[in-house]
Amino acid sequence: MKAPHTLFSTELRGGKRLLKVRLGDLFAPGKRRGVLPFMCILLLVSMLGSLVACDTPSVPSAPLPTVSLPALPVTEENRDARTLYAQVLTTLLDENLLPGGLNDPEGYIGTAAEREAMAANQFAVCDVDGDGREELVLLYTTSYMAGQLGLIYDTDETGGLRLQFSEFPLLTFYDNGTVQAGWSHNQGLAGDFWPYTLYVYDPETDGYTDAGSVDAWSRDLQPEGYPADTDASGTGFVYYLYQDLGAEYGKLSPVDEDKYLSWREEYLSGAAELELPWQNLTAEHIQTLTAAG
Repeated sequence: MKAPHTLFSTELRGGKRLLKVRLGDLFAPGKRRGVLPFMCILLLVSMLGSLVACDTPSVPSAPLPTVSLPALPVTEENRDARTLYAQVLTTLLDENLLPGGLNDPEGYIGTAAEREAMAANQFAVCDVDGDGREELVLLYTTSYMAGQLGLIYDTDETGGLRLQFSEFPLLTFYDNGTVQAGWSHNQGLAGDFWPYTLYVYDPETDGYTDAGSVDAWSRDLQPEGYPADTDASGTGFVYYLYQDLGAEYGKLSPVDEDKYLSWREEYLSGAAELELPWQNLTAEHIQTLTAAG
């Protein structure tokens, strides 16, 4: 059974990243100069989003234990990588420019007000994938919705910078290498459930593999046509499990919560949620990356 169209439905075609960018572009403004206007836009989008979907992303499963990743001191082993990461962050703070031209500087000139607004971005330097090396995790949010990014940078064999992961910055990290990436918008029928994609770390490629995506249909949000026969658990939710989101979106029949939780358990059984040592993007915090303890 396919989900019925709603006021906020759109016909989506193409890859998963394009699908979510298109969702974001429903709210994307035209070009603007500087970062301060972006913050106003983000506030407005946040207020509007609460009318369209839920206030807080949620997953109907038992909470996982939490493990904090500490901020480690500078050592001979991590000094070169941290120097490289500090350069990336300094360029972002000074010029609003990400490596590889992933964003548009939007006329940014680094005024005191712009730099203050840039502090809303967050970064963490830690071994987030468990490979024994520190990565740079960056949440770039001072942009319009479709331009926001959650990034993981690593170093390559030559010591150069390598982009390891890129998604919308609604990210949850787990100690088994799995990353949960919430979609940019919840504009369908999911109600209090926030759609997301799971990525699994592959040590052989030192990269992340798309394990699948999940969306939902909330009976409370859209009772008309709700597939009660599928909802054997009686939770008021049924779920759409996608292996290829771009190709399968809007084409699959929903499943009961039991099947959804079994799918999730495959990737998160025994895992703990990671609390990263987040810092705001300021010159002072960037300096701590290479400063001796």
